Formats: sequence, C-alpha cells, structure tokens
Amino acid sequence: MFCYGATGAGKTYTMLGTVENPGVMVLAIKDLFTKIRQRSCDGNHVVHLSYLEVYNETVRDLLSPGRPLVLREDKQVFPLFFLVENN
Repeated sequence: MFCYGATGAGKTYTMLGTVENPGVMVLAIKDLFTKIRQRSCDGNHVVHLSYLEVYNETVRDLLSPGRPLVLREDKQVFPLFFLVENN
C-alpha cells in the first residue's frame, strides 16, 4: 500500500482514520487477519509487514523508530531496491 501527496492533503487520515472511521491501512490489516482466520486449518501463521515513511528522500521505519534506513539499488537485479539498516 502506498500513499503519496502534498503536506496537509490528508494522507495520514486516509491511511489511519479514526476509531469511529478507520482508514485504509487499518481496514486492510483487519481484513487480512479475518481472511487468515477463515482459511486457517491449524491457526498457525506468520505475517510480516513494514510501515515506512519516505519524507525528503529519507526512509524511516515507523514500527521500529531509530536511525533512517538507507535505500540501495541492486545493480544485478535492476530495477529492484532494498532497504537496509544504517549501522
């Protein structure tokens, strides 16, 4: 899921919403877990997700705040890009 727009355009509200009116991200995650529960045989699943912010060409992990992440291009697998922790 990707949200893009000018400052003040409503990106955060669209993605998160409110308690009374959940946003796109909240509804998508809720739907994902509902589908997993419905299709689960043993109830054992692993879900990986990222919640990133790109602002002024800086990438931040919003689930694990800290130093910015570095975006690196893999020249052998062009045009894929990978995020790595900036250690």
